[in-house]
Formats: sequence, C-alpha cells, structure tokens
Amino acid sequence: MRPTLAGLLLVAAVALASCGETTVDAAIGEKFIRGVVVEQIGARVASVRCPDGVKARRGGVFTCTVTGMDGSKGNVDVTQKNDKSALEVIVPFLHVRQAERVMADRIDPRAKADVRVACPEIVVDTKGGLFTCKVTIGGTSRRVAVRLTDGAGHFRFRPPARPR
Repeated sequence: MRPTLAGLLLVAAVALASCGETTVDAAIGEKFIRGVVVEQIGARVASVRCPDGVKARRGGVFTCTVTGMDGSKGNVDVTQKNDKSALEVIVPFLHVRQAERVMADRIDPRAKADVRVACPEIVVDTKGGLFTCKVTIGGTSRRVAVRLTDGAGHFRFRPPARPR
C-alpha cells in the first residue's frame, strides 16, 4: 500500500478573518481529513487537529494531527491547491484493517484456532517503522512486533508460536 493522496477538493474551507485576510477554516479541514482517513485507511479516528489562522494561499502547506481511538497519532500534510478552497491531503498511514486481515490469514493455517489481530489505529507508513499488534489465538494473547519494509504498506512479522 502507498500513502494515500486524497486529491479531492474541499469546498468552503476558507473564511474571511476580521482583518479581511482569507484563512483556511480548520474545523472544515478537520472534518474533511477525518473522512479521508476513515474511508481510505479504515482507522477509527478520535480527533483531527489542524492549526487555526492558516492564511489561504496557493501552495501553502500545513500539518494536522490525527489521533486514533486508541491514542495513536500521526501527522497529515495538507497542501492548498489555490487560494480559494481546494486542499490536497497526503495520508501517510498504513491501512491497518487490511494489515490485520493479512496477519490473521497468515497465522490462521498454523494456529487451527480462532485468530484475532488488533493493531494501533494510526501507523505512519515509513520504511523501517516498527509497531506492535496484539494477536489472540484461541483465547491466548501475545504481542507481535511488526516492521514496515518499504513505506508502501508492506511489512514483516513473525507469527507467534502455536498455543498448546
């Protein structure tokens, strides 16, 4: 998987400040980013925080922080495509639900029992990145270290030993 580029246009994301300057509406940007992360990454999002008072200008870049329901966090870069309302969002997160399914499928033939995998909601997909998932096989839980191999959604892990 690759970091997701949400090149959708966000309409009405600007507001006029009291001094007449046009600024990006942080609340609308946060709502937009939440939707992109939920839809494209499958994460359960607790909050998105973008800076207030960002001047609307073509090529301007700002960073918002996404927090998962489990407290995991990652940053999203937002580029202003024009000085009106078009924003482009780079979401550099691993598609965690898909990763959990891949892990469970890889473990299942060995386990011959019910397998559940729970990873952090927000995992920044960078080469060499490391995160931990909880793997439950037949009621026995273990932590499994997972290493991101290329920054494009690929990873390695060692399946836990079979329960006895």
